Amino acid sequence: MKKSLLLVLFGLLLLLLCAACSAEAQVFFAEPPASFLDKPLLRCTFFDVDEGDAMLLECGGESMLIDGGADPFREMLREELEARGLKRGMRYILNTHPHDDHIDGIIRLFEYGFRPEEYLHSYNDWAVENDPFQKRAVEYARKNRVSVRRVGDSSFLWLGKAEIRIYQCSEYADTNARSLMLKVSFGESSLLLCADITGRAQLYFAETLPDGVLNADVIKVPHHGITPVNAEFMDAVSPTAAVVTNMYKRLDGKTAYQLQEREIAAAYSGDGTVYAVTDGADWYIWQEKAAQ
Repeated sequence: MKKSLLLVLFGLLLLLLCAACSAEAQVFFAEPPASFLDKPLLRCTFFDVDEGDAMLLECGGESMLIDGGADPFREMLREELEARGLKRGMRYILNTHPHDDHIDGIIRLFEYGFRPEEYLHSYNDWAVENDPFQKRAVEYARKNRVSVRRVGDSSFLWLGKAEIRIYQCSEYADTNARSLMLKVSFGESSLLLCADITGRAQLYFAETLPDGVLNADVIKVPHHGITPVNAEFMDAVSPTAAVVTNMYKRLDGKTAYQLQEREIAAAYSGDGTVYAVTDGADWYIWQEKAAQ
């Protein structure tokens, strides 16, 4: 009798452990309680740069700016980063690709004297020399005595205890398709930042990357939500929440409809800066609405 009871209890314990291991991260669209903010966190700020990308990752006392938005938002970005003490304190500034709505703000930051430890981009010497945006960014970075490093597919970074894997599709020649996609993992939580990867690049990743690589709790929707995400790619990511770096009213509704159909809650950073924080288990996402 005792042996049978022990077996039953052991079985129940295994079931509980399996349930705990398989539990998905919860995503709350609300500001976190003060007690949550006392934990070690991965923080991501999606600045309101209208239809453009400018995202700040912070973890373990280290910070990384991914893209910088277009030129009209340079003063806002400068003020936001200076308020955080990051003119000299950033670990990385990374440019996913040299289109103005991603790189102009980075160039301006270097002009303003910002000095991260490293400036990261994906272009060879010929491409840097022949792309006016990337050429200026590299020249200003070096003028500020910032280390410049080329990264690309399968590159790996640490930011505090957050792991960042970089993926790049080199199958197609267009700049958007080749833009850098970043998978950010912290504890059991994950975030997929898709830059402007095109539908063909999305399908390439869905078909070539191993199962589970693309899976993420939160997705930064590719190319500002201008077109819906490739269905096979979205299946592989299987996110609970999405951030679209655009204004909701500017889109034709197709991306919003796609997200709604999949029951993926979304925030649109063109309507106000979006904040996302995780303790490695759960997420809180909230928004600072833009002044009307």
